[in-house]
Amino acid sequence: MKSWSKPGDDKAKEEPEADAKAGEAKAEGAKAEKPKIHDPSKTEPEMPDGWEAKKASGVKGWGGTRTDDPDKRTVLEPLGKGVGDGKSFLFLFGLKIHSPNDRRLFEMARQHIDDDVEVLRKEGFTIVIDEEATHKEMVDAFYGKGEGVETLAPAGVFFLAHGHDDGAVETSDGGVVKPGDLDPEQVHADLKLVVFAACYTGSCSQTWRTALGGKPLVVGWGRPVTIDRAVEFLTEDEETETDLDDLLRRYILGGAPVPADVEMRYSPLTSAASEGRGTDLPKRMEGTVSILRAKTLPGKEGDDALVIDVPLGEKRWHRARIFVVDGNEPFAEGELLLGVECDVGELSSVVDVPMLLAGIPKNRYARAMLVKGDKEMPNIVTQGFAPLTRVGDMDAASMIFQTCQYADLLEKRIFGGDSG
Repeated sequence: MKSWSKPGDDKAKEEPEADAKAGEAKAEGAKAEKPKIHDPSKTEPEMPDGWEAKKASGVKGWGGTRTDDPDKRTVLEPLGKGVGDGKSFLFLFGLKIHSPNDRRLFEMARQHIDDDVEVLRKEGFTIVIDEEATHKEMVDAFYGKGEGVETLAPAGVFFLAHGHDDGAVETSDGGVVKPGDLDPEQVHADLKLVVFAACYTGSCSQTWRTALGGKPLVVGWGRPVTIDRAVEFLTEDEETETDLDDLLRRYILGGAPVPADVEMRYSPLTSAASEGRGTDLPKRMEGTVSILRAKTLPGKEGDDALVIDVPLGEKRWHRARIFVVDGNEPFAEGELLLGVECDVGELSSVVDVPMLLAGIPKNRYARAMLVKGDKEMPNIVTQGFAPLTRVGDMDAASMIFQTCQYADLLEKRIFGGDSG
C-alpha cells in the first residue's frame, strides 16, 4: 500500500506524548478564555462580487462556464452594401429560458423580426441575434464590444425582456441590467437607437439615455403591455409611426437625426384628483355606486378622493377616483364640481398622437389629459366634471362610467391590456 504521508510525518509519530501535553495545555487555556464579543465597529468581510441585494449578472459561473447557450447567438453577414457598411445591429432576447409564457412571447416575436433583419442585411448591416442574452452581452452591445462584431460600430440595439418598475430589465441568466450598471464614457459614440421591448422602460427613458451617454434615442413601454400588444409593435402597420419598422426606417436606414432629449415645452398639470377633496362623498355617492355595481376601495393615506372599481362588461373594469373641486371657469367661478379621474398609463415614445387623440364615435362627458406622473414622463388620464349641486345619482353614474370607459379604450389601444 502506498503511503500518502508528507515528509516529517514520521517525526511527528515519534513525539506523540509531547503533542498530547501541548494539546491539553491549549484546551485548558481555551477554557480560561472569555467568549469573544462581536465588535460592530470592526470592518465586515468583503462580499464576493455579484452578491448585491439586487442581482446584476444573474447566475454565477464560478468555474468560468457560460450561463447561456453559445449556439443561441448568431452573427449574420451583410447581403449587400449600403448605409450599414461597417455597422452592426443587435437583436437581443433576455426572456426566461424555462418560462412557458416567455417562450411563447419569444417564438411570436422571433418570427416578426425576420423581415427587419433581411432589410438591414441588404443595406450592409451585420446582424446579431442572441436568443439568450446575458448581463455581460447586453452591456457589451452598448459598448461596441459584442461578440462577433467587436470591430463594427453598433448602430442600434433591440432588447426584448421583462422590465421592472425602476427601469431595470431582466436578462436570460436570471439577473437584471440597470442604468447605473453602465459607464456613459464607454458607450460607443455611434450608438443611435436603443429599443427596449420591455415594460416600464419608457417611463425611465431619460435616465437610460443619460446612462447611455446622452446620444441614442431610447424607446420603451411606459407600463406593462400584453403579449399581443408587444408583438403588434414588431408588426409593420402603415397607420402608425412608432412601431419597430418605423423606427428602423427613420433613424437607422433613413439617417434622420436623433431628437434632442425631451423638452418639457408644456408643464403637465397636477392631477385634479390629488388636489380635490372628498367631503362627504362616500355617503353622497352610495346611490351612484349602487347603480354602477361598483366596489368601494380604501384610499391612499393623504388622498381624500373616493376610489371605486367600475365594471365595464366583458370581464373588464377600471378604477376611478371621485372628488370635489372649486370651479374656476367663466360663469362657474366658485361652484363646486364633482370630478372623476381615471389612469391610463405613462406617456412614452411608443405612444403616438393618433393613439392618444383619435376620437371615439360617441359624445361623452370625458376628456383625455396629461398630468404630472410619478416618474420622468407625464401620465395619461381621462377626466370628467359636472356641477355637484345639480347632478343626480344617474347623472353621476353616467359621467363616471363614460370616463372609465374612455380610459379603458385608450389603455387597450395603447397598451393592449387591462390593468385598471
